[in-house]
Formats: sequence, C-alpha cells, structure tokens
Amino acid sequence: MHNRLLVIESTEVHRRKLREVLGEHHEVHILESVEDIHRSIEEVQPALILLDYHLRDDSALEVCRAIRREFADRQIQLLVMGEELNESQRLEMFAVGADNVLDKSIGRLELTAKIDVLMRLHNALMRATTAERKLENYSHELERIVENRSMAIQATQDTAVFALAKLADSRDTETGEHLVRMRAYSQMIAEQLRISGPYQDAINDSFLQDLFRSSPLHDIGKVGISDAILLKPGKLTAEEFNAMKQHVRIGAETLQEAAKSSPSGSFFHMAAEIARYHHERWDGGGYLEGLKGTDIPLAARIVSVADVFDALSSKRVYKDAMSAAEARALICEGSGNHFDPAIVTAFEETFDKIEAFSAEQHSVVRFLNAASGQTANYHWGKHQVVTELSGENAVVITDGTPSIGLIIKWLQSVGMKVRTCGDYASAKNLIREECPMVVISDWGQNRAAAEVFCRWIREERLPRYVFTMVAAEQGMITDPTLAYRVGIDDVISHSISREELLSRINSAGRVIELENHLRTVERNDPLTGLATLRYLNDQLKREWVRARNYHLPISCIVIDIDDFSEINRDYGVEAGDMVLQQLAQTITVQGRQVDYLCRLDSDRLLLVLPECAEVNAYRVAMRIEMLVDRMVVEANGQQIPCSVSMGVAQRNNDVPNLEALIDNAEIALKVAKSLGKRHVVCLGNCQQSAGFMAAEDHVRERLEHLAVSEIMTSPILTINQSDTIAIATQMLIREGFNSAPVVDEKGYLVGVISEKDLMQAFRRPEGGSTLVSVAMRREVVHFDESDPAIHVYEYLSQAAIRRVVVVKDRRPTGVISRGNCLRWVHRLDVEMGLADPSKQVAAFDSGAMETATLGQIRDMINGINHGATPGCVNGLNI
Repeated sequence: MHNRLLVIESTEVHRRKLREVLGEHHEVHILESVEDIHRSIEEVQPALILLDYHLRDDSALEVCRAIRREFADRQIQLLVMGEELNESQRLEMFAVGADNVLDKSIGRLELTAKIDVLMRLHNALMRATTAERKLENYSHELERIVENRSMAIQATQDTAVFALAKLADSRDTETGEHLVRMRAYSQMIAEQLRISGPYQDAINDSFLQDLFRSSPLHDIGKVGISDAILLKPGKLTAEEFNAMKQHVRIGAETLQEAAKSSPSGSFFHMAAEIARYHHERWDGGGYLEGLKGTDIPLAARIVSVADVFDALSSKRVYKDAMSAAEARALICEGSGNHFDPAIVTAFEETFDKIEAFSAEQHSVVRFLNAASGQTANYHWGKHQVVTELSGENAVVITDGTPSIGLIIKWLQSVGMKVRTCGDYASAKNLIREECPMVVISDWGQNRAAAEVFCRWIREERLPRYVFTMVAAEQGMITDPTLAYRVGIDDVISHSISREELLSRINSAGRVIELENHLRTVERNDPLTGLATLRYLNDQLKREWVRARNYHLPISCIVIDIDDFSEINRDYGVEAGDMVLQQLAQTITVQGRQVDYLCRLDSDRLLLVLPECAEVNAYRVAMRIEMLVDRMVVEANGQQIPCSVSMGVAQRNNDVPNLEALIDNAEIALKVAKSLGKRHVVCLGNCQQSAGFMAAEDHVRERLEHLAVSEIMTSPILTINQSDTIAIATQMLIREGFNSAPVVDEKGYLVGVISEKDLMQAFRRPEGGSTLVSVAMRREVVHFDESDPAIHVYEYLSQAAIRRVVVVKDRRPTGVISRGNCLRWVHRLDVEMGLADPSKQVAAFDSGAMETATLGQIRDMINGINHGATPGCVNGLNI
C-alpha cells in the first residue's frame, strides 16, 4: 500500500537518498524548508512526516510542537532524523510529540522497517477514528465491560456465591429493592460518620468497602425461616416471633463458615457481625444477645438505622409506606434508646441525600442487572497524553544479564510492578494470570524460542493488548524487520538510557489504548453498549458447564419490543434506536453481577440468569415489564408508547446446550406474541397447558376486586385437637382429604394436621391413640374472609405450600388454593364471553388424594380395630 510521506530535509544529498529509498513503496513529497509546511500538509494529507532536526533556522522543535497542536486529529506520525544527536536532544523531541528519533546513518532496511511500523500504527488509528465517527450517529458514549477484576474482588464474589449457595432461594419479593436502598443508606451514613463524629478513626476506606459488600447480607438468615412465618401477612404471635428471631443466628453462622475459607476475611466477618447484631438496641433491649451501647459492633449499629428507615418508608403487604419525614421523626425518637445517638446525628446530617435517593429508588422497580460495565468516552486526542506508569504491571524474561537487571530497577523506580521469569514457559502462565502492560524479553542466544514466544503473545486471546519489547546487544539484530514480523512492537538496545526507556514505554501507552479501544468496539454492541452474544459466548459456555456439573438451574429470557417496526415507521428510525437504548439502560440499572445481558438481534435482548429457576426468572420478567411500563421515551416532542413481550425457559436434562435453551425461550416468546402485547410466557406453562393460560396481569385484574369469601371452598372439614390420631385419620379418609385444620373446644383455629403428620405418629408405639394436639403443626397460614383475594394469590405464588385456611372470627370457614383463584378467573371469563368453557385452566391443587398412602393408613386402622399390634401392617414395620 502506498502511503503519502512528507519529507522536510535541508540537505540535498539526504533528500535524494530518501526519495530513492522511500519512493519505491510510498508516495513521497519533499520540502526544503518549513515556510509552506501548513499549506503542504493540507494539500498532501501525509500519513507520516520525516523532519530534519538540523533545519537552517533551528525550528525543528517548534515545527513538531505546532503539528501536534494544529493537526492533532490527523494522526500524523512524526519521525525526526538527525546526525549524532545527544540524549538531551532526543528526549526534547520525544517530549514535543515525536514518535521516533533516528540517526541519519541508519541503514536502508531498518529505516524501511521503522516506517512500516509507524504506518501500521497510523492506519490502525485512522480505521479506529473512522469507526468512531460512524458510531457517533448512534451513541455519544461507548461502554466497555471491565475485563480485569482484581483477584481479591473475584475471590470475594466466588466465596459469596458459595455462601449463598448453601441457602435456599429467598421468597421475599421486597428483598431485591430493599437491599439496594439499605446498602446505599448505610454507605451514606458511614461516609458522614467519617467526616464528623466520634467514629472518624474507626471508619476508613477498607471499612467503607466491607460495609458496602456485607450490608446486603444482613437478613440472609431469613431463608431458614418457614413460609408460614416469613410470608405471614398479619402480626406474628409470640411463638412465631421467637422463631423469626433465629434468622440472625442462622445468617451469622453461615457467614462465619464462609469467612473461614475466604481470602477476604474482613468482609465476611463484618457481614457475620451485621447479621447477628443488627437487631440489638442501644439500650440493651434487642435480640438475640441483648448487647448495649458500643458493645454492639459499629457496622451493625449503622445498618440498624438504615434497615429501620427503609422498612418504615417502604410499602409492605401488611402496611402502607410512611413518608420520609415521618420515618425520619421516628428514627430521631429512637436516638439513645433504640439507636446510637452519634449515628442518628449522622443520619440527620445526610438526610437530604438519603431522601433524594429514596425518592428515586421508589419510583422504579429494581431487579437483576446484567454484566457490569464501565463508561468511557474515547477521544483520540488523549492518545497524545503521557501514560501514567505507576501501578502498571511488567513481565521481564531474563537470564541474569546485568543490563536487563538495570532495566528492571528503572521500571520499579517509577512505580511499575515488575515480575521476572527465567524461561518462556513460566512467563506464559504469568502473562495469562496478570496480563501486564508490557513484556520485555532478552533477544539472546535462544532466538528461535523468543520468536515462538512473541508469536504466542499475538495469537493468545488475552484480556487486553500486551506491548512487547526485545532488548539486544548492538549489532545482534542484523535484520530488524524479522522482529517486527513476529509481532514485536519495539527493539531496544542493552545500552539504552533510563530516560529513553521510559519515554518509549510512555509512547507504547498510545498503542495499548488504541488496541484496547478497537477490542471494545468489536465486543460491544455499538447502539446499546451491551456486550454482544458472540463476545459472551465463552463465559456463557462456562456457566452452562458449571450448571450441568453441579446440578444448578440456569434460565434465560428473550425480550422483544412490541410493534418495533411500527415505531420505526411512525416516529423514525432514530426514535426506534432511542427506544432500544432506553430499554437496555432501564434493564441494566441495578442487579446481580452474575447475570448476563446482551443484544440478541435487531429489537431483541437476551438475559441469562445463572442459578435461577424458571419461576424466579418469570418474576424477573414481570418486573422488567413493570419497568418498561414506566419507561418514558420522547422523540420530536412526542412520547413513544413502549411495551415488551418475553419468553422464559430453564435448563433441564433435555436441553443439550445454551443454543437450545435460547431456542426454547424463543418458542415461549412466539406464544407470548400470539397472545398480543405485554405478555410473559414460560416454556413450562406452554408444555403443561392445552393452549390457554391465564396471564398474570389478567388474573390480578380479576382478583383485585374480589374478597376471599367469594372464591374460597366451603364447608370445610375440621378436626378437634382432643381427637386421637386414629379418629383424625378415619375422617380424612372418609372425606378424601390429605390435610385439615385443627380447632380447640371453642372452634378457634390452633393448627393443621396432614397425612405426613399422621404417618409419623403411627410410626410410634400406641400412635393411634395419640392426641391430635401432639402431632399437629401449629404454624398454619390463614386469611380472613374479608381479605382481598389478590393477597392470597400473591402469597401462594411465592410460598411452597399449596393452600391456606380461611377464617372468620378466628374460626376456620373454608380453604383456598391457587387453583381456586385461576378457576374463578376462568369462570368469570366464561360468564363474560371472554373464554371457551370447554378449555380448562392448567392449575395444580392439593385436593387430589394420594390413594396409596391413604390405603396404608386405612389398613393400619383396620389392624388397630381388630387387635393387631400398633405400628405393624400385615406383619411389616412401616
């Protein structure tokens, strides 16, 4: 390829020689002086300027400075040539923007090789500039994913997954949003305490960092509490409250186990302290240990204030939200008895920020996030800035040559972290682990191994570009072009000075920035800034293997914008782009770092959720739908209506790979699209249903205006707590039920007894004569007849139990299941002519009798009535 070169040379002999050497492969334009240099640059548009250091008016420094200042966007390469230049003169030229400084005695081949390297750099810069200009029509900013995570953070995340994996999935729908807000409040209060108050010395960067990571784990122990207590919509009894208190012990013990195997021990130790003590009170009236004052760890005292404030200012199933001002007043009332007075003071001092954050967070629904990213604005002019070397990594391969040892000391003197290797095999492992900024190798006797090593660096898929340099004795490299062909970026002499070495590495920073920018352009979708599926493919394959090997769930959601072609037609393509950008931004505002969000194609996004079952992925999809409903996109003064349809699928043994899982989600999406706009369909529901499935929003719309008494099943079988197990079993068999509520002598609900409880009772001697009050479970979920039916439906959608008891004046009057809710909705639709009565709603109820087990119980009772030994049936122990 012929490049345009502009030669400014004051000596005729050198002008003729340069024309002869360069004219064969490049288009060469020659000037004798710098009088018309600006006009010549505009006319010629050179890719490279060869500048004579010895100009007649000694203006080489000023010319170089002016070119860098006035033509910064041209990416012109500057090559300065002089005779017998000393070190000071060479450094001056590097300082004003020269890309390289050569002696005029340089050989023909080496000069050609140097120019080829600079031309490659220029062409790469121009390609990148052109690509960036094209991308400016779509987005003013590009986001890139942070590829290099520190080992400490990575280890912390891995161990956190280990700790959380020991626990069941949380069933509290408020947890996700609550954790985001509470973590932010804790951080704001701690930062204020660092500025003023008695705890300034105790709060440093490490404390703030650990608090940020550990505060969301404060209630992790709640996963060990039963549904009947955790999800109970009303006030807890004294016995239930005592059971609820145990969540602090469960959470603390779990996190302490994690701390033992964690390299970031301080984080998990703080998390365990917060989990155990955040319900303690300043006056000693809290639980479990009744600590008071400063005996309570500082982090737990901070989280206590943040947790209570968010609980007061948030809506729950059993209460409405307080205003921020009302919640603040209650926090202040608790100063000195419930809360540490110094922390309350800090809370008041930073309340404006807390209130602003609270208003913002309550205005949207939070949920799982995509893979994390980092925003960066790419301006090519910044490549002219000297790179900060302090903290950068360097790998040096050396056999003990003294000059290489001196190079290592010089790099360390400017704060670079230098690792040395004695062979190329160990160097490869180190480069894979640390991905350094620069690798310096001694071009010694084993040149063949050095060539193979340098080629390996260029071919290996490293997270970022690695700049390679080789050091050689004078005259050791007779053909420099060989070194550049194998991928080496620069060749230095063993006798190089400290200043020139550091200047060359500083110049290397521009190449590194350029290469990393090009990789970002390749790996990120230019419109949304999300990662491309092609880039995430390797990571997702690892997640798939992990899920398969450890029998973990993994789900995906395909998100499709409704009527996207109509949006492009009615509002313009740019408006359609804005909708897609806003959708991506809306979904990626907050969430887990373990999830992956990418652009699948055109108007569809893909969200992959490791360790997430289909039912939980469905909840995520419903939250996305709510987020999109609140999304505002304006174009030309008009608001664009937006909605999405989604398909959800989970990995099972019949799904061989990730591609098949995505295909399943797309099948579910097709069903959702066929139902109209704003539908979410799970593949499991597609397979279970005969074709009709009541959408969640449709069910909610019907149930919001109904009371529990209107849809419950009654009358209901009840068992007295004073009855025996044998009598209770006969009643269940006769009625065909597998469980029933238990009442006392006044008819008040006191518990529930099931087929499982009866079987366990019969395993004991004289089990048939045992009283029901001994075998029953006292934790029973119940709703009042006057409660809204939607409350029951929402509870049953979250809980593991199948049905709940309905009471009036504490006396059981009926039962209600999720199947009741769906059948009632279907009945209403039939009455209104909205559904075909011949089609049934797919629902699961607990009314079906497990005949085999009840048959065993029937035989057992017959044996008791005929004098058989209790606990035996037909001579077999059961």
